[in-house]
Amino acid sequence: MDLGQVDAFLQVAEHRSFSRAAEALRLTQPSVTARIQALERDLDETLFERNGRGVTLTDAGASFLPHAQRVLKALQDGRDALQSLRRLEFGTLKLGAAPTISTYVLPELLKTFRSRYPGIEVSVHTEYSHQIVKM
Repeated sequence: MDLGQVDAFLQVAEHRSFSRAAEALRLTQPSVTARIQALERDLDETLFERNGRGVTLTDAGASFLPHAQRVLKALQDGRDALQSLRRLEFGTLKLGAAPTISTYVLPELLKTFRSRYPGIEVSVHTEYSHQIVKM
């Protein structure tokens, strides 16, 4: 099973048509059919009831549907999280550090950070360790 098959399954389920699913995926109808057939072989289940006017989900297809939706949603959530991480374009970073760290370690780290993320405002609060923990 691969994500292309799962995506094809979801599109066919939504559109109730291999042709309309193919259009939505920008694939050929035979390609979508091949993906569904491969998925059905992998699962050893028939997922769609084919009739002259389109397709409907079988009981197995209806049972598989929410799982397929969660898989693609989890993938999209992962992509979104990575994109957010890459796009640190603006915001504020507040740091608390002991005097030694603030004096000897942070300057070089912050220089690198500021060059990489110029839109992020950085503020450093210097206190002794036991006071930083209370912050």
